[in-house]
Amino acid sequence: MLVNSSLTGEQETMSRTTRARKKVLLVELNELTWNLIDPLIEQGRLPTFERIKSEGAWGAPVSVDLPPQLDPWITWTTVYTGRPQSDHNVFFLQQPPDTIHAKRIWEICHDRGLSVGVYGSLCSWPPQEVKGFYVPDTFAPSAETNPVSARAIQELNLTYTRSIRLPSDKDGLSFKARLGARLLRLGLRPATVARIACQLARERFAPELRWQRVALQPLVNFDFFSRLYQRHRPELATFHSNHVAHYTHTYWKAMQPDAFEEEATADEVRIYGRAIEHGYRTADELLKRMLRLIDDNTVLVVASSMGQKPYISTVKGSRQVRQVRSLEKILEILGVENQAEALSTMSDQFNVYTDSTATRDFIKSALESAYVDTPDQPMFWVTAVENSITVNLATYNTITEESRAIFPKLEKESSFLYENLVYSTGVLKSGCHDPKGMLMMYGPGVERGGYISECNNLDLAPTLLTLLGLDVPVEMTGRVLEEAFAASPQAALAY
Repeated sequence: MLVNSSLTGEQETMSRTTRARKKVLLVELNELTWNLIDPLIEQGRLPTFERIKSEGAWGAPVSVDLPPQLDPWITWTTVYTGRPQSDHNVFFLQQPPDTIHAKRIWEICHDRGLSVGVYGSLCSWPPQEVKGFYVPDTFAPSAETNPVSARAIQELNLTYTRSIRLPSDKDGLSFKARLGARLLRLGLRPATVARIACQLARERFAPELRWQRVALQPLVNFDFFSRLYQRHRPELATFHSNHVAHYTHTYWKAMQPDAFEEEATADEVRIYGRAIEHGYRTADELLKRMLRLIDDNTVLVVASSMGQKPYISTVKGSRQVRQVRSLEKILEILGVENQAEALSTMSDQFNVYTDSTATRDFIKSALESAYVDTPDQPMFWVTAVENSITVNLATYNTITEESRAIFPKLEKESSFLYENLVYSTGVLKSGCHDPKGMLMMYGPGVERGGYISECNNLDLAPTLLTLLGLDVPVEMTGRVLEEAFAASPQAALAY
């Protein structure tokens, strides 16, 4: 494999001297930002972040993927591949895996004979045969894992952390009991079970605390990840958590009401004002546990592929998050229920997978032409890649109980009561994506207190490969973040 020809002779020499193979644990904390981390560090609320930042190297990579491509499935794939979207070809969450045109770092490592552990990284379905373990992301269309014995983990994630839940007749006490028993065998700790029980008990007396459930997801999954990691000790491991992004998208206005024109109610601030801090503190707890996992030959890399900032909309009502009531009903309206399958990904987003190009073209045209009340209010935004389509709901402040959804491309009935097809989740989006992310590196050979200057999300893959002792493919255009590496043993983190 060729070495990136953009390195100077001096850089190549330094790379060779720092390239004694190390293990890497990449913790993917989706959409974290230094704009919130640093104030919480100053307040003493993120001690693990403070430790890793001060005793390791840190930087603020900027995403090369910009609006309208500033989405996590795109920016993370750029991180994984070290290549821009024009190369890796990812446009939406859970597009068919054979349409991803660049190898991710775990695939490169596997090809070079390294052991790999993938846990929740975006667009990682289906599970691959690796020397280690492979649990795809929580938006996967099915629950397969490698090893097969970890399937119960994914059944838990797909059942309780996605917008589509199991039918009530399949989610009864018997299902929960069987799943719980399997999860205990896979590493779910009694202390975590007690924490879940305490949360559910608190909700009985204070239902408004239900939002705290989201922060249990990374802690539950860490139990399983920890068991797999200690069993396999992979040379490259990844762990992804989306819980902070959920909080910042939803509760920024409650945390920082002065940044928004619309007033926050007293109850909104009282109930949700500390939700984002809760998410960051949960991330801090997660990192504390990650530090206990690594040995003296492992570098911990903590990253976000971009950040978030307040979502200030100039269009009143545009921040409402809506959701389709039934994807099956949409396919039935289009008359393609036997020619396509639909999968919910986000609350206001779903995918359609078709049996042919002709079916894809018809569905794309029918959805693109659909509108709410008037033709200047499209009902959907649509993107297609090969025979798959991703669909986002548009939203307007003009929608009423009498609003109609019009599908002008249909030959049969083409007008439907909008509220029979779509409902408001009651959630207002108050945080939005920002290109500036975060990065911390901690471990042997890392510069203590090192600052990583200008960098972007193309730079992580070549840097991780360098840590792993692998040559950087010439196709990767990012740079190795040499300033994160200690120039001498004395400058490195001491254990």
